[in-house]
Amino acid sequence: MPTRLRHLLRLGALALVAVLVAAGCQVQLVTTVKVEGNGSGTVTQAIGLDAAALARVGDLDKQLAVTDLEAAGWTVDDPVTEGDTTWVRAHHDFANADEANLLLAQLSGPKGPYKDLVVTRTSGLLSTTTEVAGTVDLSAGVSMFGDDALAQTLGGDGSGGLVPQIEAAEGKPVDDMVQVSLVVDLPNTDKTVSGNLGTPAQKVAVSSSDGHLLTRVGQLLVIALVLLTGIVVALRVRARRLRTKRMMRSRLPRR
Repeated sequence: MPTRLRHLLRLGALALVAVLVAAGCQVQLVTTVKVEGNGSGTVTQAIGLDAAALARVGDLDKQLAVTDLEAAGWTVDDPVTEGDTTWVRAHHDFANADEANLLLAQLSGPKGPYKDLVVTRTSGLLSTTTEVAGTVDLSAGVSMFGDDALAQTLGGDGSGGLVPQIEAAEGKPVDDMVQVSLVVDLPNTDKTVSGNLGTPAQKVAVSSSDGHLLTRVGQLLVIALVLLTGIVVALRVRARRLRTKRMMRSRLPRR
């Protein structure tokens, strides 16, 4: 995957985040993992901007290079305003847990906030269990969005030295300006884990079981009905053959 695309996917555009926090705006980054009962689902990455942030950014279409995302199979929705926040969402469908895990790896990467975050599906005789487990670790703060090449060139935290300037201008840590949330939406249950940048690691373990008891009982009943029908048909055929033989014998001349 191209480096540019990886940066876009990893919680949505470092450049955009840097511009917003420089202006003292509030940024929300929300990742939603939705798994359906059959194991398919959708990963959605959303960036929420308050009114001040939206005014600072300007034309979102120009700020976000959606062409690269769309070429990788992501669908980028038009910006939508909900309350005081304007959201830009990119989502990608998956057919099974393996595909979901590939998408989650694209979003986070080794330095991102999601550590060992995986979707698993375990099927048994009477139930199928879906689980999303891992760690949301925001303790590295804004450095999670830094660029290694930039850090080597300019030194510091990889933000080009913007962080100290921002904190001095705003009188508060940059970490307080960005909130990251992970939403896990499974059949019959959901959970949200969130925090500002700098929040210590939080374990994630969400599971949901879909019982197959009624389905299995129904299948057994169908099998039993088929077998019973087969037995009845076989007995009737046998009885008919016996009657036919007796009739044929009765018609033979007696000696």
